[in-house]
Order: sequence, then C-alpha cells, then structure tokens
Amino acid sequence: MSAVYTGASTTAKTQSSPPASTSNETPVAGTQVAREPIVAQAGLPENPLGSTLARDALLSHAYRIYNSPNNHLPPGLSHIPLESTSTDPTSPSHAYSTQLVPLLSILKSLHPQHLPTLLLYSCVLYAVGDLNGSLALNSDILRIDPNYVEAMSNIGTILRTMGRPQEAEAWWWKAIRLRPVFWDATDNLLGVLCVTADQNSIYRPRYEDALYVCSYVQSHILSDNGELLINVPPSQRHRVQNLLHTHGSLQYIMDSPHARSRAISLHLKALDFIMRPPCEPNNSGNANVYTAVDVVVAVCVAGLLASAGPDTPLASDLARALGIPDASRFSVGILEQSFNILEAVSHAGPRLVDTLLRMGGGILPMTLLLPDQVARLPCLLFASSAGALPGLYDIPREGTPPSESPPDTLKARQMTASVLLTLARVFQHVSTSSQTTLSIRGTLVRASTSLVLLFYYLALAIHPSPATCNNIGIILSTVSLSIMTTDGNGHQEVVNGQLLAYAYYKKGLSHDNAHPHLLTNLGSLLKDQGKIDEAIWTYAQAIQAKPDFDVALANMGNAIKDIGRPQESIPFYQRAVEANPEFQEAICGLANALGAVCDWRGRGGFEGSLVLDQMGCKTTTFPEGWINKVVEICDEQLLAGYSYGVGVIQSHCSLKQWLGTLETAFGRPFRRVQRKRWTKMLQRFFTSFDRQEKRVNEGGVIIKLMENVIRITQRRWYIDAYGQRTYSSPNIPSIPVYERLGEFELQKYRRPRIPTLGVPPVPSVLPFHTFTYPLSPRTTRLISYRNALRISYMTQTQSWLPAHVYPPPPPLVSKLKIGYVSNDLNNHPLAHLMQSVFGFHDRTKFDVYVYATSASDGSQYRQKIQTESQHFLDVSAWSTREIVERIVMDGIHLLVNLGGYTKGARNDIFAARPAPVQLQFMGFAGTLAAEWCDYLVSDVISCPPETCAWERLQRRSMQDHFVQLELESDADIEVDPESLSEDWMYTEHVIYMPHTFFVTDHKQSAPERPTASGLSLDILWRQEERTRSSTRQGVFPQLDRDTFIFANFNQLYKIDPSIFASWLRILDRVPNSILWLLRFPPAGEEHLIRTAQLWAGSDVASRVMFTDVSSKDEHLRRARVADLVLDTVECNAHTIAADVLWAGTPIITWPKYKSKMCSRVAASIANATGYGSHMVVDSLEEYEARAIRYAQSLSYVVHQEGDTTEQRGQGELIDLRRNLYLRREDMPLFDTRRWTRNLEKGLSEAWRRWVAGTCFVLDHNAEKIDEFEECDDSEKESQSIWVKEDTQ
Repeated sequence: MSAVYTGASTTAKTQSSPPASTSNETPVAGTQVAREPIVAQAGLPENPLGSTLARDALLSHAYRIYNSPNNHLPPGLSHIPLESTSTDPTSPSHAYSTQLVPLLSILKSLHPQHLPTLLLYSCVLYAVGDLNGSLALNSDILRIDPNYVEAMSNIGTILRTMGRPQEAEAWWWKAIRLRPVFWDATDNLLGVLCVTADQNSIYRPRYEDALYVCSYVQSHILSDNGELLINVPPSQRHRVQNLLHTHGSLQYIMDSPHARSRAISLHLKALDFIMRPPCEPNNSGNANVYTAVDVVVAVCVAGLLASAGPDTPLASDLARALGIPDASRFSVGILEQSFNILEAVSHAGPRLVDTLLRMGGGILPMTLLLPDQVARLPCLLFASSAGALPGLYDIPREGTPPSESPPDTLKARQMTASVLLTLARVFQHVSTSSQTTLSIRGTLVRASTSLVLLFYYLALAIHPSPATCNNIGIILSTVSLSIMTTDGNGHQEVVNGQLLAYAYYKKGLSHDNAHPHLLTNLGSLLKDQGKIDEAIWTYAQAIQAKPDFDVALANMGNAIKDIGRPQESIPFYQRAVEANPEFQEAICGLANALGAVCDWRGRGGFEGSLVLDQMGCKTTTFPEGWINKVVEICDEQLLAGYSYGVGVIQSHCSLKQWLGTLETAFGRPFRRVQRKRWTKMLQRFFTSFDRQEKRVNEGGVIIKLMENVIRITQRRWYIDAYGQRTYSSPNIPSIPVYERLGEFELQKYRRPRIPTLGVPPVPSVLPFHTFTYPLSPRTTRLISYRNALRISYMTQTQSWLPAHVYPPPPPLVSKLKIGYVSNDLNNHPLAHLMQSVFGFHDRTKFDVYVYATSASDGSQYRQKIQTESQHFLDVSAWSTREIVERIVMDGIHLLVNLGGYTKGARNDIFAARPAPVQLQFMGFAGTLAAEWCDYLVSDVISCPPETCAWERLQRRSMQDHFVQLELESDADIEVDPESLSEDWMYTEHVIYMPHTFFVTDHKQSAPERPTASGLSLDILWRQEERTRSSTRQGVFPQLDRDTFIFANFNQLYKIDPSIFASWLRILDRVPNSILWLLRFPPAGEEHLIRTAQLWAGSDVASRVMFTDVSSKDEHLRRARVADLVLDTVECNAHTIAADVLWAGTPIITWPKYKSKMCSRVAASIANATGYGSHMVVDSLEEYEARAIRYAQSLSYVVHQEGDTTEQRGQGELIDLRRNLYLRREDMPLFDTRRWTRNLEKGLSEAWRRWVAGTCFVLDHNAEKIDEFEECDDSEKESQSIWVKEDTQ
C-alpha cells in the first residue's frame, strides 16, 4: 500500500477505527438515519453484498489486488482472447481501473461509512490519478471520524502532489500530534523536510525542522533513558529504532561542535532499545541493565578469549578484570555459552575497560573471529532470549508465562544491523584520525580499526548479509595480526587477517555467488597472494555480474598489466574511468598503462614541457590530460593523509610518560637542551591545531618515533652486553645475548608497540612509477615515505614480534656478518650485475649470508650465486617471522636490501629491524624514506650531497618547514620527510662510493672477452671492427654501411614525449640515420610510429626501427651494432648503460634532475669509465648537438691489407668507441673486486658508527653529546660515509 505513495495507509487503525459491524456504523453528522428496508425486517438480505461477511471478504480481495496487481493471475492459463485489443492487463493502473474502482465503488455505496473501504478506495483513486476524488474520500473519512490519522496523512500526501506543501505538512503534523507512533505521517513529513536539494525542485531541505520532528516524536514515546512511555507492539519496534537512527543521521549534517557525539549517542540509544531486556512502560528501574556498548565490549572479550589458552597471560588478565578467579572456566568454551558474558562485562565496569585499553595500547585490542564464531555470538550474548533480540520481548503480566519466542524479527534485525553498520562507518571514517571517541563505562575510547570491526561482527551476527561479509573482509585484508583460535569443532588453528578475509569473502559468496564487490575483493586478495590467474578469473566473474563496476574493471587492468600485457589492460582502465570519471586508482592505472606502450594521446602536460592534445599533437593551449590528473591526484591524496592518526600522541600517554619512554630508550636522563627539544616536539601534539594546514602527519610521527626507540634500545642492549667494542677480543669471546635472555632483559629492552591506528593510507601512484612522472621532489619523497609508513605499521603490529626488541648480534673477532636479502636472484638484471659480489667478499673479514626470497628458476645466475655464496638460504617458502628470526639467530650485523620498492621485494623483513644496520642499493634508484633503512649506497653524481637531508642538517642549511610554522616534529635522531622543502630528497645516510655505486659483472660473465687475451690493441680493435660489421649485417641486412644507427634499448615506459621529440629532431638533422628501439613491449611500436609520423613526417618515421627483445648474451653481442646510444632522461638506462659501454658503444646521457637518482645513474656509470665528459651533457640542447656532432664525425675509409679490402671507421666517435672497448678491462666500472673492497670499507665504517652511536645524533652542535666526545673528525664534518680507495 505504501508503495503507491509514501505512507498511504489503507489498513484500519488500531485505536479509533469503528468495529466491523454495520449496526455500529456512525452516520455523517447532521444526516437522518434511514429506516431499515422491509426485506431486512423479514430477515432477507436486500443485497448479498450488503452483509459484513461479504464486505470483508471482498475488501480482503481488493487488498490483494492493490498490493500485488501482477500476482493474481494463475500461471500457465490464458484468460484474454488473442484478438483482444485491451490495454496491458498486467499493469497496475489497468488492474486498479478495471477491477478495484468498480468493486470499491459498489462497496462504498453499500457501506458508505465503513472507513477501511473508504481509505482503500481513496488510495486507488490516487493511484489512477484522480487526486480530487481521493481528497474528497479522505475528507469524508474525517467527517465520520475526525481523529482518523490515516486519512490525515493521506490528505497530506495528496496535497504535496498537488503542489501545496505547506498544507501537506500541516496535515502530517496533525496526525503526528494525535498519534506519535503513526509512522507513515512521520516518514512523510521527514521525507519532505529532508528532500535532496535540486535546482528544478520547489523543495529545499530543512534539517532543523526535521530534527524537531524527530525530537517531538521521540519525547512522546521514549523516556530520557530509552524506556517506552507508551505501548509499542514488538512488530513495530523497529520503527522506533528507525526514528532514532534518522535522528542521529540528521545530526551529522548539522555543523555544530557536538553534532557527531550526539549522533553516536542516538545510534547507541537505538541499539540499547532493542538489545536490552524489556521493562514495563513508565518503569525506570533498569538502571543496572547492560547497554549496547557492553555488548560491543563483550564481543571483544569473547574474541580475545577464543584465541587464548586457559594458561595464557591474556586469559589471566581478562579473568582478573572480569572478577573471575579461574580463567579455565571460560577460556576454552567462551563461544559455547559457558557463562553469562554480558553480566560479567557489565559488572566489571571500568576495571575491564582499563585492562582492554592496556592490551590494545590505548584502544580496544584487535579481535579476530572466524565466520562460524560470529554466527554463534547472538546465542552467547542473548542467551536469555535464545539468541533473539531481547527488546522484542514484552514483560509478561503477573501470573502468565513468558512467550517462548518473539514475533517475526526480520525487520528488527535488519534495522539493528543498519544502525551497527552506520556506527561502523562513522568510526571507520575517523579511525585514522582518532578524533572521535566512544564512551565505555565512563572511559573515552579512541576510534580504531579494532572498534570498527566489532560493530561489523555484531551486524553480521544479527543479520547476515553478503555486503557485511564484504566489509569485514576489506578490513581484515589489511590486518597484519596472526593469532591461534579455536574453530567450531574445537580445533585450534592459526589465522591472520588475510586468511580471515578470504573466509568472509567466501561466506558472503555462499549467500550471493554473483556479488560483484565480494568477487572483486576476493580477486584482489588472490592477487596479493600471487595467484594472478585465479585473480583474473575472479575479476572476470565480477565484471560479468556488473559490467560497469569500476573497481573490478580497474583491478582487472592492474592484474593484466602486472603480467606484462599493458596494452590489454588499457580497455579495462578506460571502462573503469568511463563508469567513474573520478576514480583515482583507475586514472593512475590508465596513465601507467598508456605510458608503458607510449600511447600519449590525451596526455596533456605542463608549462616548460611538451603538451599533447587528444590526438597526440603538440599544442600550447595546456589542455588537462591524464598526466595532469595523475599529478593532481598525488597532491590530493598526500594532503588527505594528514588526517591519519590525529590525537594519537595525546591519547596514547602523557607528555611526561613520552619523555620517560625516550629517556629509557637512550639509557640516560636527557640533558637540558635535549629535553627542551623533545618537549617542544611532543608538546604541540597536546594542543589543538590543524594537521593538514601545518602538514603534520601525526600517525607518521608516532610510527617513526616507535621505530627509532626500537633502534636505540637495540644499541643500548649491545653496549650493556658487550661494551662499546666494534670487534671482540680473541681472548674474551662474546656470548650472544639471545643465549642468556632473562626476565630482566625482557623488561629492560621491551619493544614499544605502535598504537592500533589503522593501516596508513598510501597514494595511488607507486614509488617506482615516480621515476617517469613529472612530480616535485617533495611529492616523490612523500610517496616513498607514505609507503614506508604502511610497511612499518603492517610489520610492527604483528603479534609474533617478541615483547622485547630483537637482541643485537655479538661482536666477532675481526669479522662482520653481512646479510643480503633479494627476490631477484634469478635470471634478472640484478643477478646479472651482482652474481660475483657475494663470492668476492673477503672471508677473513666478513661472513656473508644470502637470503633468497624467490624460488630458484634453475638459471646459470642462480646456480652461480648459490654456489659461490658462503651461506645461501632459499627462504622463498618461509614466513616473514621465520626469515626475521633466522637473521637474528645468524647474528647479522649489516643487512642489505637489494629490492627496495620493486615488485616482490620483502621490505617487511627490514621493517621488523632484525639487524642493527640496514641499507639499500641497486634494487631501487631512489630514497626509501624509511626508518628501517639507515644507509643508501650511492655516489656524488647519483646523489649530490646537497640533496641528502643529513648533509643539509649537518651544514644547517635545511630550512625545516616546522620551524617556519612554529612546529617541530624532527628531534635529535630523525629527519622529517614531510618537510615542505623541495631542495632535498634522501632521508638515509649515504655511503659514497669513490667511482660509482653501480656494480657490474661483465668482466667475469660476459660471453666474449677478447680484450683479456693479451693481443695488441691494434689487433684487438681490428677484430672488433670486423665482428661489429658482421653482427650489424645480421641484425640490419637492409642498411647501407654508412647508415648511422642511433639506439635505445630501454623498456619503452622510460621514453617520454620530450625525449622522443628530441630523437626525431636528431634523425631529421642526420638524414642517413635510423633509430633502433626494442619491442619492449611489442604494443608500443605502433604508437611510437604513429607519433613519429604525426610529429616528423613519414620519412623520419620510416627510420624508426624495432627489433625483438633478445637473451642476455645475444643482447651483449649485438649491443656493439649501435653507433651511439641515446639515453632516456626521466629515468636513465641503468643495466643497459653498463651493457652498451662494455660493448664499446658510447652513450649520451643528461642527468636532468639533481634530486632524482634514477635520472642520474647513467651519468654515474659513464663517469666510472673515465670518459664521462665525452658522454654526459648538461642540457637538452647540448644532448642533441653532441649526438649530431658525433654522427657527423663518423666516416668510413677503405683500408687495404694484403688481399683484404675493408671499410674502417674514423672520427671523434670512433676514437671514443675504441677507448671504451680497449680499456674496459681496467675501468673502475667493470672492476667488480675493486668495487667489493670499497663496499666493505663503507660497511665497516657504518658498523663502527653504529657502535659509537654517532649515527643517531642529528644535531651534535646543540649541546655536548657523549657520542661526539671521542669520535673522528669525519663524523663531525659529514654524516655521510666517504669511501676512499687505498693509494697504490
């Protein structure tokens, strides 16, 4: 009935409707009562339909037609002749007009004062468009019964449809005042007052008036403590909840200081109403009964106990808090109703809350529950009502037994779940900012992911739904906690967030196997687990279920791109953006895929760079393209990240406690200046200020602070155990501290725990993608930093971490232990370059451990590394915990990260801090901006000292933005990546290598090494010229001998429009030349050829040639064919640069960006040949001029030698090529042993500084610092380590 128009009621009212007897029907006032007909006096019916029995039967039939006009036809039967031309008999209007109107007209004539008949008739007339007739009938009803609220409400609806809203509201108000529990009128009035603003509508939202309506109705049916003032039948109690829910939701819209807290209070009141045991109306004697918040806490306690054994400290702590002497009473059978948990929680009060907050570090501890455990929660929580919602029961009258079961509870369960889900979303929205609190027994508990999860558990338990399973899965997929729990069969199993997320996704799909959100999120979980094929299949199912589902489309694009098929991913990204033009993940994914295949149509651009329109044509109008959107998205997401963790420092502990924690970590009281600095840094977080305005990432501050405390505590443990000794004495062996751990050590070196903040947000652009995007130095730095924070948080919140920091390794006699961690020790460029390093280490000074986190591919590179490494461990099947604990037991002093932010890298190992000194190089050409990376191995060309934070701070040249904004968050031991400065990039200390940080292995592993044969240089060069000529003929048989070959062998994603335009200009200036590129990937060829035709014409475009990617050995062999390699600028050739230089082929490179390492590596590599000045330029103009000059310098002359005639090259370029080729054996670039010796010096010095403690001090000039009392001058001059080669 209400489907016809909102709130239209056709049912007889419960209080004021006349009884269904014609003898009691009241005539309209002022009319005369008619005399009974003679036939009636004789006992004969005047009309068979005039009896009440017939009337009620026909009215019941009319109701069925009205409610379901399409369902009354018997299936499978034909009742309309084929030749019939009548309108659609199944349409509601046809059924109403042809059946209901005649029927109800007859009934009205026979029973003119039967109000239910008149009411239904008025609704039917409204449905067929007869508004005046409907209005007249409702007016007739009110003449019969002036208090008939259903008619009042209907009149309001009719008047609103007629465009008379003020009159409509007056009628609805009249109905509400007469009967506050007449929900249709309330709903209609709120619907008008909360109408969505529309320019074409005469209505505007009036939220203040809507709030008044809610308050008015609420005050007439509920007392201040939530008890019913009037009788509301159980079947209608969900309407009371809905009123409270609506009232609370309206509060969020109001811009007032306490609106959020009032809203939460109203939502909780809606839960209290239905979750508490009932009491009599007007009875306020329920002061000690539990509340909805108690139910939430009970879920937390139940989950904790389900995962705790009876003899665990956790169970004992909870038992004491609950006032139960024997923990074994409930710890095993907690979900089997072994005791009244709600009663225990309610009686425990603040004592229990304090215990839980202590366990959770200031918030409720994380609770992991299996789906079947959640399903058993109602019976555990509401045992007295057999798992049903207690508020649906009425208190039985004296002398009558209680009802065995409540009436149909579906609507109440749905409404309760809706309120719980609203609260979950409210707290979830603010859980990363910590600004909202929940009052639990008088204690304000900060919003957190753990609290959000409890609301979701309850919602699922009370009303299971696929959507709720999906929401729980999303949260759990980001939870890094692992626990032991007991399933429904009593079996214990280890579960973590990811395993539980999978279980909830599958549970949801068991209810709806085509739920697109569940399928999509399950696909993402599978992708994260490396099951790409399964993920793609699952995404396909989601897209089949909802073809325009933006998230599924974007995720499908990501999965396909990740397996090396970027061109195939583009249509999925495009469909995702078409479905949702503001979907940031899809926009960034599309940009990355388009860039990977060099499809620059619609790219846009910025002032000072090449700008492209939708056709890929150059333009000066600066249209916003996809690259502009990517930059804009980065800025927006980084700015939004400042809401993370707001308030956590103040809520976690007091300022005095913070200072005490830091002094404990340092192992000594602060000195005056040191205390002042730390106090200044921390004190600001105990005041109110806008974190976003000041660019303060409070969540990041506390994560960094906890990591620093861990690092300092680990060193203090070393000094306490072994003294300030870099190496051990032969006469006094050092006993590892992990062999003598006691309670004293566990307490003294306790690990500080990061509060449960929720997973830190990260931008859609990955750190690796910043290599080719036009981002500012600060943006690039922050993208790395935000990813580092997420890795830190996900690792440092793992339950398997010990209560103490990991013990430091003992000093050895004249030796250090180095550990290398890599996912790329297979047929991968990193293995190609480093395959000999592991075996070249001096074993008299170093023990070398290699931890391979990927399974063997059986390649020669893996076999060589495995054979030559002193200790090689394949840990690809190990958990993070197992790897970390093995590193600790191996006693590693220095741990090297060879992955960084590359695919498959295991940064979580480093975030656990298993080794005192941790560093990175080779894998990622940029800053990690992570507290778990202490050093970056680099050189002065790749990382100029002025771009390193520690060097700038040493020279006091950094203008820290917190000083400018009168706020400091960097203290004595750290730099803050959030600084507004664009002048620096690297947060790590730097180990500066003397020539280049880039290591190569060509001298050991190249397939051809004639330069090591001892032949004369002239003979060697002639052999090379002949080899080069024959190889060239094999690769390009169609080319003339004097055709100049420019080349670039990089992956195509490194090519940007500006450098490609430069290459085309070079081709145009050197007519007899080609540009040799690789199909890397193949899809890029057509786009680059099309662009060349568009920008330079068909002649130049025809000289852009592609070949397939070859094997490593073949690549090294044919690299000599190119005359000159033209480097990319945004991200250089790295491994490729070393390869072509080994082949003797010169490269021209431009280190364009001072703070962008990936754009400077080729210059570093070229410099290490000794001929850097011939190949490194300072501008794009010089780049092009040098390339053209070299090409024009090349000429071939006929050389006769005996009977052999051959062409030999000459000129400036040939001279350079000859030097590169013939002198490569002596170049620092290719001297792997020399490079390894230099690295060892840097590592030894890094260890010495760690033991001395000088690497921890940011500002030794601030006051007299112990660590600098006896240190070398080098540390006072520079925080970097400058490796110097031994003089020959």
